[in-house]
Amino acid sequence: MKSKETSSLMWRYIKAYLSLLGIVAAFVGVSIAQGAGWKPALAGMPLYVILFVAITYKLVKDIVASRKREHHQGSVGDGGR
Repeated sequence: MKSKETSSLMWRYIKAYLSLLGIVAAFVGVSIAQGAGWKPALAGMPLYVILFVAITYKLVKDIVASRKREHHQGSVGDGGR
């Protein structure tokens, strides 16, 4: 079960980071398509950073919760030690 949970968690965050990359690429693509270059897309930098930090925060939170759950299951199986 652990590997299935880990795989699911990993896949979820791979998709989240790829989605963030897609958002940035879309902004840069539109900016370049309109002939403005990539520099105007830097105006969205605070948004990109906030999304990156939010995804990373949730990833760390899920990893910690998973380890606590795993530790709790292990201690219950050992007779409560």
